[in-house]
Amino acid sequence: MTDTAPAKPRRILVVEDETIVSMDIQNSLRLLGYEVVGAATSGPEAIGKADRTMPDLVLMDIILKGEMDGVEAARTIHARLGIPVIFLTACADEKTLERAKVTEPFGYMIKPFEERELHSHIEIALYRHRMEKKLRESEERYSLATQGANDGLWDWNLRSKEIYFSPRWKSMLGYRDLEIGVSPLDWFGRIHPADREQVEKNVARHLQGETGHFESEYRILDAKGAYRWVLCRGLASRDGDGKAHRIAGSQTDITDRKVYNPLTGLPNRLLFLDRVEHALRRTRDNARSFGIAVVEIGEVKTVAGSLGHVVADGLIVQAARRIQECVSAEDTVAHFGNDDFVLLIEEASDGKQAALAASRLHRELSRAFLVDGQSIYATTHIGITVCTRDHLHPDEMIRDAYVAMQRAKGGGKGRFEIFDAKMRSSAVARLKMESDLRRALESGQFRVHYQPITELKTGRLVGFEALVRWQRSEEMMFPKDFLAIAESTDILLPLESWVLRESCRQMARWRLPGGEELTINVNLCPGHYTDPNLIRELDDVLRATGLNPRRLSLEITESALMENSEAVFRTLSDIKAMNIRLHMDDFGTGYSSLSYLNRFPIDSLKIDRSFVGNLGLCEETWKIVQAIVNLGRNLDMELIAEGIENVMQLRMLQSLHCHFGQGYYFSKAMAPRDVDALLAGPLPWMVLFETGAVRAFPRAAEAG
Repeated sequence: MTDTAPAKPRRILVVEDETIVSMDIQNSLRLLGYEVVGAATSGPEAIGKADRTMPDLVLMDIILKGEMDGVEAARTIHARLGIPVIFLTACADEKTLERAKVTEPFGYMIKPFEERELHSHIEIALYRHRMEKKLRESEERYSLATQGANDGLWDWNLRSKEIYFSPRWKSMLGYRDLEIGVSPLDWFGRIHPADREQVEKNVARHLQGETGHFESEYRILDAKGAYRWVLCRGLASRDGDGKAHRIAGSQTDITDRKVYNPLTGLPNRLLFLDRVEHALRRTRDNARSFGIAVVEIGEVKTVAGSLGHVVADGLIVQAARRIQECVSAEDTVAHFGNDDFVLLIEEASDGKQAALAASRLHRELSRAFLVDGQSIYATTHIGITVCTRDHLHPDEMIRDAYVAMQRAKGGGKGRFEIFDAKMRSSAVARLKMESDLRRALESGQFRVHYQPITELKTGRLVGFEALVRWQRSEEMMFPKDFLAIAESTDILLPLESWVLRESCRQMARWRLPGGEELTINVNLCPGHYTDPNLIRELDDVLRATGLNPRRLSLEITESALMENSEAVFRTLSDIKAMNIRLHMDDFGTGYSSLSYLNRFPIDSLKIDRSFVGNLGLCEETWKIVQAIVNLGRNLDMELIAEGIENVMQLRMLQSLHCHFGQGYYFSKAMAPRDVDALLAGPLPWMVLFETGAVRAFPRAAEAG
């Protein structure tokens, strides 16, 4: 156990012109446990000794030797040295008392007095001095913190209804000190009208004790007439009854964090809406129009999946730089999301100017991007709307530009569209179809139909292709009517998963009369082949349905091979290891890269219906189909021709030794009950192969 050092005695200076009285006071002080640092009989002597010894307290008589009395000496000691003073005097007149007050004494004792009375006055004076010193130090720290803090501080006295705003609180908004008063209106009156009610509610809830602290983000008007985003926090002080009597806190400028995209440093949606609002007001004043453009960089997700997010971010940053170089200093380029840029183009006052702006953007963005040593080509889709009298709010213009961009996206790669009123009707219809599609999946409105696939040499049935249909009320809808919309949402993958499971379930129970097994072809979109859960999903479906994996064939498009090729290659290799076959769908309409054919484990090529439909009508088509068949045979791949509609196409494909075919010449896609009937009897087209009879069918309007 360690001993605590005894407290040092308090040091006192005695100022008294009568020697006997002075000695008596000094003796009393020593008996009370104080240290006497000295005695003085005049004002100047008292000031000198106080300066040299720096006592904790001065006992001061008012009547002293010389011209300076005790009041004058006390005033100097208090002002210069900050040492507390207690007057010990026989003077009790009002004039002397008034003079003494100026020195802010810590006591005023009238002679004669008792020793215990002196002791209590000294102790109270010393205690008060310590407390005032701590308070001054605290105030100094607060003042320094207030002046040095990046945040603006505020302190609201709820009883006096006055608010103290620190210099930083005022300067961050561009106000001089006297331009902000102490009224709550100086604060709340500057908050954006759309935000004020919520801020007031948040303050009230905290003052009522419903929340642990006050916090709110809002816009506040600065001295230049613009709104800045701030984050405000505060904490209330409460009395013994829990009632708040004071609330203090800080205000932080978060404009940059709130309105600028952290990756590109460009304005985000919040700031862009504000800029468009200003442009709309300006347009109403001077009838000068402007344009809004939406630019989508199409390869960002693919790059992120194949080369990583760092490379994808580099692509976005470079794209942002190029877009900025395409516009003037008056224009605004905003970055809304990963791959969307939105532009306010001042010069796009009509369709012609808008088209010129879009052409510039396409030209710049079509050049290769060099990111992390990789050359990347981006596909851009651009939608533009020009301000009209119908546009009353910024959101309306941005919405219309997005509608135009979606139209451009649906029209092919590298396109732009300028908004017109018909697009809005189309967008509303599209939105309704999206909503209906979600409900259709939940309520079981989809159906799987099955189109027979035959061996072209013999006519025998070898399998089916699963094709989805949508029973939308009384209307049966085909994939061409809804798959593009499903693909642009999150509906397509779960829809394909349902088709996969349902078609495998059906195929597990279908056999030819002799017991021969049939195959089922199922289409999966590119997104499914990059889904890390696909292999597990296939395994679950095969286990649940009992289907032999050799009877399942998955169809993949050429574009899927090009997107995230490394991930797709691994997935296809895993699929092949499961003994599932792979068909390349619509061959000849995409990249047709021989290197991809050689690298990926493809079993069959499907000749697109656009080529088959022109057989006999165009010599070039005959040569293309012949080349595809020869290519497939040389690579030991099977060939399947889609869209066979008449005997001439059949005979030409037979002459090329194409292995398999499907189309209306044999059968349209059939409901499950019709497949049951087909398998129960003789195949209706077999007579054509046995007798050589000719049958012609009209060209089908239905797309698989």
